[in-house]
Amino acid sequence: MDFRNLDEDDISTAYQMLSDTDRTHGILASEVKYLAEAIKQAKARVFLQSDGSMAERTEKAIASDSYDIAVKKWIQAYKEFTIMDNERNTQARILDMFQTLSANRRKGML
Repeated sequence: MDFRNLDEDDISTAYQMLSDTDRTHGILASEVKYLAEAIKQAKARVFLQSDGSMAERTEKAIASDSYDIAVKKWIQAYKEFTIMDNERNTQARILDMFQTLSANRRKGML
């Protein structure tokens, strides 16, 4: 993309993408936080139900199926959130760039 030639269509597309993803972005952000807590809960449940020393119980908890499932769900949600966040940041930078270019054009700098 040639950023010097940004026009109203590019800006409209950027605004549309941002507004279309506001809700999903928020949902993904909360899901990532929720699943981070779910990981702790899965670990704690197995830890409390296990026998052995503190280190053995911790290792059993980390090696458990429920902990593994929780971590995999968190990784998937975090990946989806990060991709969307990056895409939104790109659109926001396009808007910022357009504002700067427009101001420079008004001042006769371009």
